[in-house]
Amino acid sequence: MQERLPDPLRRHPRLAVAGAAGAVVLVGLAVGLAIGAFGARPTADASPIPSASARPSAAPSSTLTEPSASPPPEAVLLQVSVDGLRMRATADTGADIVRTLDRGEIMRVVSGPVEAVGFSWYEVVDLDSQSGWVAMGDGGAPWLEAVSSEPATSDLLLRYQRDCDVNPRTSGGSPVWPPDLTLTADGRIVMWSGGGRLGMGTGRLVVRQLSPSGLAQFQSDVLDLPVLQESAAYVLERLPNTPNPPGHGLCINSFWLGEGVARVEVTAVAWLDQEEGVYWVPTPERKALDELASHLEEAEVWLSAAAWAEPTARRYVSSSYLFWLEPPNPMPPPTGVITPSVTGAAWPFDGPIQQFGEPVRQARCGYLDLGQAFETLRLMRELGVPAYEGAANPPRQLSLDAFGTGSLATDAGWFYFNLTPRNPDGYPSCG
Repeated sequence: MQERLPDPLRRHPRLAVAGAAGAVVLVGLAVGLAIGAFGARPTADASPIPSASARPSAAPSSTLTEPSASPPPEAVLLQVSVDGLRMRATADTGADIVRTLDRGEIMRVVSGPVEAVGFSWYEVVDLDSQSGWVAMGDGGAPWLEAVSSEPATSDLLLRYQRDCDVNPRTSGGSPVWPPDLTLTADGRIVMWSGGGRLGMGTGRLVVRQLSPSGLAQFQSDVLDLPVLQESAAYVLERLPNTPNPPGHGLCINSFWLGEGVARVEVTAVAWLDQEEGVYWVPTPERKALDELASHLEEAEVWLSAAAWAEPTARRYVSSSYLFWLEPPNPMPPPTGVITPSVTGAAWPFDGPIQQFGEPVRQARCGYLDLGQAFETLRLMRELGVPAYEGAANPPRQLSLDAFGTGSLATDAGWFYFNLTPRNPDGYPSCG
């Protein structure tokens, strides 16, 4: 059954900024992270395995689109559209299997197509620099889809983000972390897989397309809420004659709606449960916005199945990536920080990495298109550059569908870097 937004989100009136900020002792906030990879992936073998009668389909045809034409010659990148697609050593169904590809993986085309044993094959290389041959499909739904080189931009309808005092959303004062949820005018929702606050842990960015009825529902249930019609900042207001509140950190729920001069920005300190009414004046707007935040973080549960134009989410692949480099530091890196040398590496952009982009305060910032981001990540993986998720988490492989941060060394010193897939509205940006 579809879950509806709670009534308090529809009852409260518009109010001005709620009170003056209270003094809060910030001693760090322990944030529980509960994000997993989106859904459970089936293990259907989509590899072409012909028989004397008929070739099996790549996956249940009821969940896939109609077959498309082979990628045009200028198509450089392909995305896997089924689970369990086999990469083989040669363009032959009897060739050795190099590896099995997951749905949503991106590969660069090396050569092809080649027609062999009834299939169209492409020679490809993956982010780990493994190369092999993959087949386009068996005449039904395609197993591979060309990734468009044109920027898939769209105006912003809603951006939601939750910031806490231990959440590294910015670097050098500029946003470098993707928000928790973005809805654009073309009905796309980009969000962290599996829900969960802060979009951290093992989460990946996924994208889903709203149906016309789903977009109408989102407009009615979220965008038209009275509390989101005017810019406001709802902060804490201390109750008089009360003892000092317990020391802890705070989280802020932020919502941006629209573009340009008509943009609405609403921020609110998250609801503090047992402390409300004891140390702080309870603010209906803060409670309502906290409830709204919880619903947005579970959008795939809150919205009905009919609200989506496709049955499942796809890995989000952006047409533009923000690359942020902290200034080269001549001092040795802290203990435990891995800084592989990238001096002399063949980067897919002009000049050495320390000259990338433009100066932004004490850092450098610029943009990579998808092809450049693919080659940058492939090179970093070859060089052993890790991506860190935080002090409590081990390094993981850099990927195109997640925020990546790590460190590397050059002859000019060592850098921290952030690599971020940008949303269709162009956020985050260097400016």
